[in-house]
Amino acid sequence: MTGYRYIDKVSTTDIITVLYIVVTAVYMLVFGRISEELFMPILIRGVLVIQVGIIIFMESKRETSVIKFIHLFYPILLLTYFYSETAQLNHFIFNTNFDSIIYGWEDALFGFQPSIDFSARFPQHWFSELLHFGYFSYYLLTIGVGITFYILRPDLAEKVIFMIVTSFYIYYLVFIIFPVIGPQYYYAYPLNEVVYTGIFSQAVKLVQYYGEHPTGAFPSSHVGMVLIFLYLSYKNIRWLFWVIVPLFVLILMATVYLKAHYAVDVVAGIFSAPIVYFISNMFYGQIRDKLNQLT
Repeated sequence: MTGYRYIDKVSTTDIITVLYIVVTAVYMLVFGRISEELFMPILIRGVLVIQVGIIIFMESKRETSVIKFIHLFYPILLLTYFYSETAQLNHFIFNTNFDSIIYGWEDALFGFQPSIDFSARFPQHWFSELLHFGYFSYYLLTIGVGITFYILRPDLAEKVIFMIVTSFYIYYLVFIIFPVIGPQYYYAYPLNEVVYTGIFSQAVKLVQYYGEHPTGAFPSSHVGMVLIFLYLSYKNIRWLFWVIVPLFVLILMATVYLKAHYAVDVVAGIFSAPIVYFISNMFYGQIRDKLNQLT
């Protein structure tokens, strides 16, 4: 369509990523105090929008497989940054964490604190290592599901990656407005950690050291996202579904065992997944239809 140059190279993930950038920028400007602290995240947003434009421009000029791959997967690479940022943004509206509320829900539902008692009752090294393996597999699944669809179902790759990143963005917005930091940050030592003994426990410890932040406990995006991975794979790549199922069982237990989440977070993750999927799928249809009208 005349007047919409390069629009045929704009993807649904470009639109939703820029939308998330704009929504969170407006949130910062409305609820945050104008200060030097906001300068860098606002600047980074400007840079990211420019980079999205550059990627679209590059693909319109030279549509190579490498450029197309970068264009497809760059939003997944941004997820780590956007997640870490929620720890900075989650006190703009409320100046305290809601862990004490979640703690009370745990007592009311279970009569004890599962995130404390689980690892205490099962301290065996082999069991700890197994659950650390399960927890670590989550990081591999986030990129692995997208790669699998890219290779085996390229016709669905853009939609699947859109569903993944949009679902993460929805969870991040919840983390921003409902701050819960989780047992590993809320409890005092030694109740806030599990002894690390093996390869995967060390790998998880390394990832947590560099990638985890006091944010994002409720609901458990680990659980919610893996349920979404399961649904996407069940519909389209059935063998991938059966690969993910045992990992999901381990992740369910590991999130509480490793004290990354309260048990209530896991329950909320299970119930939130269908809602998050529905919203992401709705956005995909609306954005896809709009782009089709403009091309």
